[in-house]
Amino acid sequence: MEPPIILYHYEGSPFSAKIVWALAIKKLKWTSVIVPLINRRPLLQLLVHGYRRIPVLQIGSDIFVDTKMILEELERRYPEPSIYPKRNGSDKSDRGIGFVISIWADSYFYGSTFNLLPFGSKDSSTPKIFTTKEFIEDRSSLIGLPIKVEVPLSKRLYHVDRIKTNLEWIELQLSDDREWFLDTPYPGIADIHVAMNLWFINYLGLIKDVMNSKLYPKTFSWLDRFLKYIKSNEIKPKKISGEEALEIAKKFKPFNEGKMRIEQDQKEKERKLGENVFVEPDDYGKIPVKGKIVSLGSRTIGIRPHDVDKTGIEVVIWFPRAGYKFKPDKGLIGVGKL
Repeated sequence: MEPPIILYHYEGSPFSAKIVWALAIKKLKWTSVIVPLINRRPLLQLLVHGYRRIPVLQIGSDIFVDTKMILEELERRYPEPSIYPKRNGSDKSDRGIGFVISIWADSYFYGSTFNLLPFGSKDSSTPKIFTTKEFIEDRSSLIGLPIKVEVPLSKRLYHVDRIKTNLEWIELQLSDDREWFLDTPYPGIADIHVAMNLWFINYLGLIKDVMNSKLYPKTFSWLDRFLKYIKSNEIKPKKISGEEALEIAKKFKPFNEGKMRIEQDQKEKERKLGENVFVEPDDYGKIPVKGKIVSLGSRTIGIRPHDVDKTGIEVVIWFPRAGYKFKPDKGLIGVGKL
């Protein structure tokens, strides 16, 4: 039996939106587990063992974290229709360019988007969650720095200017009236990454004097077209509880039915199968996952957390190599099973 695609997410999460859009482009059936915005997710922690960022994808007892990893796995398992469509008139896809665009969208662009979030705002239109002390403390913990409620005007203008620059770049890319961002037959990975920030800023109603079709007509025409495409293709998810998702994980083993490829580069000296490591993001949410390397890939590493012996749920957590630190844990040699 094929395990369901289970996505852990919450409403309004910009990075979760990317995965939902990819599922829609691929016209895949999926299952939804809604988690709290604040990091109180004890059931999910039984699967992720310390990792705290959202979204998380569960397929059987294989757990995929980070949007880049999740998108890659969806493409690997369900290659058609691809989220890396070939350009019109070309026989090649822009997979590498898509990765570069993701770094721009997630770091440079989203960095300014985050700095404009209305933490502590007294505006009645601001979602209440942004005004709570608990949420501000939670997000401060996530990024590793205290969030300042009152942002100086000079700093705000700096980030507004950066967003304007991003909008100018997008408008320029679309200036030849192409339908999709990389001139493909249907939207793909570049559209997903670029649309994320625009959708999120609009979702929260930020900088309305900048985010409008009068200033950037081609950009907002493309965004409207993209969201309509997603809506026309999406399959409404089945909603289940965290408890139900855990029961599904218990029924499967990692690498279920041989579908998860274990690949090891025999020439790699830095890391080896069976090595105990700490794994954490290199930017924010730096809570380490401790475990044993059970799979080495060219772009991914699979970790069996040591704590599966306590939880009784045999999972493997899949990380992308890019964006994560893998530190040897020499004090735990021999702990855990392969």
